[in-house]
Amino acid sequence: MFEIDPDKPNIPALARILSGMGILSMIASVMSLLLAFSRYTWVNEIYAMAGAVGAFLLALLFVGQAKTLELLAVVSARLKSRFAIEALAKSVPGAPPSTPAPPQSFARPAAHKERVIHVPDDQARQQGFKVR
Repeated sequence: MFEIDPDKPNIPALARILSGMGILSMIASVMSLLLAFSRYTWVNEIYAMAGAVGAFLLALLFVGQAKTLELLAVVSARLKSRFAIEALAKSVPGAPPSTPAPPQSFARPAAHKERVIHVPDDQARQQGFKVR
């Protein structure tokens, strides 16, 4: 879970921080569990057990979010490389297209409409444009 893989991209700093906090919370959970069963007079067993469960849930939350952020970095790197490869393949002359063109019988001609914006003549002259 916390290994370093050279094939993966750099893990975001926030994911490393969350992983560390998850490990610390897991250690705190074990310590609280040990205190709950220690029979010391100054330890309230109910609070110690509740603290152990709470720290364990907090550790699960931290580690889960860290792994999610790590996987988002992996997905982002894969998408970037895929788009880079597709762009490179499109730029190579003579390369087959990556997606086949639709058949002509199903293709609709695209009616291209130009966008015309009307500006009054006096306002155009004020802006420095030539009026036709």
